[in-house]
Amino acid sequence: MTAPIQTIANIEQEKEYIKKIQKCQRNWDYSKTMPKEHVDYLLWIAQNAPSKQHEAYYDIHYSTDRKVIEELYKWSWGYTHSGKPPATWRNPQMNANMFMLFVMKHPPTSRNYLNEGSVTPTDHPARWENGLVAVGTALGLVMRAAVELGYATGCNKNNSQGPDCDFNWERRMGLYEDIHIHKKKKMLYGVGIGYSQEGRPRNESDDNELVIGAANGHNLSLKDRGEERDVRGRKYRQCSIVDISKSDKATDPYGNVHELPDKAVFYTMSHLPREINIYEIK
Repeated sequence: MTAPIQTIANIEQEKEYIKKIQKCQRNWDYSKTMPKEHVDYLLWIAQNAPSKQHEAYYDIHYSTDRKVIEELYKWSWGYTHSGKPPATWRNPQMNANMFMLFVMKHPPTSRNYLNEGSVTPTDHPARWENGLVAVGTALGLVMRAAVELGYATGCNKNNSQGPDCDFNWERRMGLYEDIHIHKKKKMLYGVGIGYSQEGRPRNESDDNELVIGAANGHNLSLKDRGEERDVRGRKYRQCSIVDISKSDKATDPYGNVHELPDKAVFYTMSHLPREINIYEIK
């Protein structure tokens, strides 16, 4: 006996879910609170998503506490507003009702072997690849479940970045040593989940602060550090933070004059056809 096939109506609904999670939500309604059973369900999915050999390639760090999420949000700089002159926004898709961060780790087990018969080390590059796939699988399933529950979602990879950031996320979550000293973990993607603001374009943000002088969130400083380099050997980029609601022009530390936008609007490639081709293997 064959299994029942989804109806065309079911399939069309599924397509709508997928199209919705393709696009990030950038503003949120904080007057609403997610039910605990929904939070627990989404965490359960993240914890139980399939992985190669059913190994634990990641941990999940999450919060529904507005103060905690806002604290992390302060250090989420990295969405390029402009390249010439360089300017960058924070990533408001993470500043949601719930935030979930996937932290890849070396699993305590290994079911992979090298060709001479020894067990593959947990820090082998191929194992990190397994971790990336596992995180991506779990992230997709969480987003799919969230949208079916009626929530908006927004992925984010700009974590622990911004002017004079001192590994703020890693220290806040107690991960600094495991990530930067022992090299056992890596912060990967996060996802914001929550209620969108009704009647407003999803790509507008409430944040009025813009960094000028840099086009991404790495190695930035509000001070003139000259040729000083950070602990990773990268030279600092000097920048300024401006409030776009207070002026329409500003000059960055390099003398570039910026025409400031009147509001924070985020544009990606979602308006363009995406060249992912399908080929039948014959």
